[in-house]
Amino acid sequence: MLLRIPGLSSLRELKRSGIGQRLLVQIILFSSLITLAATLVQLYTDYHRDVGTIKNRLDDIEGSYLGSISASLWNLDIQQLRLQLEGIHQLPDIQSVSVQESSDNVSDPLELSRGEGNSKNVITRHYPIIHILASGPRQIGMLTVEASLSEVYARLQQKAVVILLSQGVKTFLVSLFILYIVSRLITSHLTHISERVSRFEISQQQPPLALERRPPSEPDELDQVVAAFNTLSKNLRQAYEHMHEVNNALAKDIIARRQAEEEVKRLNSVLEQRVRQRTAELEAANAELASFCYSVSHDLRAPLRRIEGFRRILNDRYHEQVDDQGRHYLDRIAAGTREMSEMIDSFLRLSRATQGELNVEIVDLSAKVHRLIAQYREREPERDVYPQIQDEVRAPVDSHLFDMLLSNLIDNAWKYSGHLPETHLAFGFREEDGERIYFVSDRGDGFDMQYADRLFAPFSRLHKAEEFEGVGIGLATVQRIITRHGGRIWAESRPGEGATFYFTLWERNTDREQGHHTIS
Repeated sequence: MLLRIPGLSSLRELKRSGIGQRLLVQIILFSSLITLAATLVQLYTDYHRDVGTIKNRLDDIEGSYLGSISASLWNLDIQQLRLQLEGIHQLPDIQSVSVQESSDNVSDPLELSRGEGNSKNVITRHYPIIHILASGPRQIGMLTVEASLSEVYARLQQKAVVILLSQGVKTFLVSLFILYIVSRLITSHLTHISERVSRFEISQQQPPLALERRPPSEPDELDQVVAAFNTLSKNLRQAYEHMHEVNNALAKDIIARRQAEEEVKRLNSVLEQRVRQRTAELEAANAELASFCYSVSHDLRAPLRRIEGFRRILNDRYHEQVDDQGRHYLDRIAAGTREMSEMIDSFLRLSRATQGELNVEIVDLSAKVHRLIAQYREREPERDVYPQIQDEVRAPVDSHLFDMLLSNLIDNAWKYSGHLPETHLAFGFREEDGERIYFVSDRGDGFDMQYADRLFAPFSRLHKAEEFEGVGIGLATVQRIITRHGGRIWAESRPGEGATFYFTLWERNTDREQGHHTIS
């Protein structure tokens, strides 16, 4: 039957643990150093005390024995000298003692000794033997005494062994007792806290941590650790529950978002289907419109050619028979047919400007404007023209449509500056809020801004036909070309101060890469 001592098992566990081993080793080392230092101090004190005792004993020999030995040696009382030397030799720690008669005036000096001399671990004292004569004191011999320190060393060694053994046993027992106290008061509770922390599950509701001991009168450090752990576990639990609720809400949001995305995909599919349907319908309508424009133009040109043909016949054959009023009518017919032909051409250009695919590429607009002005100068070399064309103005546009656009704008500027002695034209661009704004300006006749909303309406004119020729389709064509390039166009003017047309590009469609683009 084994006797179970409370706390002994935990003491064994503490000795096997890192803290127990380190605590035990450190206590033993520290106590051993203290014990060794105290032992050395005590041995040093004992050594000096024993050596002092021996020296005092040697001093006593001088006072107690030296007079009688002097008398015995002067009288050559050999028996008495031996007794006296034996008495000194019997004193503690005295190893040897000898008497040697002085060799002055003596042929065979007397020598007596007791014990055996040794040159190690001894204290040697020599005493001159003085005899008082009538003529004065006289040294008649020498007393030599050797005291051994071997007994002193033996006692000190034995004492050191006893002290070290007793202190070592005491240190070991005290260390075990300290380990037991530490284990009972601290380590066992730390182990309990560690096991509870290792079993902690944030997803499970657990009772608060409590120590298995009698509660102290005042909370100590372990109680503070337990309170901190309980507070931490409570906060973690609350955070976990909050995160769980957030995750559930997020999962619901994700499901709702996926459903919304599915709905968006379905609506996009429906929208794409409708766009394809509308695109097919628009393409069919555009094809029909192109066919209609071609047919109308062809059908209108045929009667115009017949009217013009009959007019020429009347003018050639009956020119002399027709009076001035009749020739005026024939000229009016010629002007009307020419105007109708220009209207048909403009109508076709307007139709072509809104159809077909865009072939967008980087185009040097400055070069186009230079070329157009050169053509107008060749046509009217007598005009003083002062163009201000910004160099290297490049833009991603359809080159063919911009030939048409710039031709209409330059033609307007040229036309409405015709009655002035000088023709000033300007082309370029400026940056406003990160946007590039192109402009074509002149110092011509200008117009009233209250009619600006009619500028881009087809067949709408702000000037009389007698003042400036034209059919009113050019700016409508320009607006449609700008619209197809994703931009906008507007104008600023005052009557008699010229006009400036501004336009932008690709505001609604930022895909400006070179290539083919289809914009309806």
